[in-house]
This record gives sequence, structure tokens and C-alpha cells, in this order.
Amino acid sequence: MQELLFGTWGPTIASFGRQVIAYSLQHPWRVFAAILVVALLTDLMFRNRPTGDGIDGFDFGGGDGDGGGGD
Repeated sequence: MQELLFGTWGPTIASFGRQVIAYSLQHPWRVFAAILVVALLTDLMFRNRPTGDGIDGFDFGGGDGDGGGGD
């Protein structure tokens, strides 16, 4: 099964992995900066949004749900 999955792509993946490791050893601060940027962008994208009774952060009020009426 592994031969079917990785037989043709194995050498390419291994070569790419070696290139990534070599680049990270030559430019450690660039790799650190790239990881930091990705982490900050991920934090901005998935930050907890305000909760409410609405959709997409819009708050439609927190009434008791009886549909109004002054009775």
C-alpha cells in the first residue's frame, strides 16, 4: 500500500523536505518571522467574536422571546 501511495511522490517529498531544512538552517530568523506572521494572522482570523442572539456578530437583543406585545 505504501508503494502505491508514496512510490512516485516519495523522492519528491523527501527532496522538498531537505530543501526546507537547509533553508531554515541558512535563514533561521526568516523562518521564525514567517511562523510568527502565520500565528498572528491565524489569531486574527479565528478570534472569538462577540456572542449575541444574532448572526455574524449582530445582536438582535436578548428579549424573553414572547414576541412582544404589551399585555
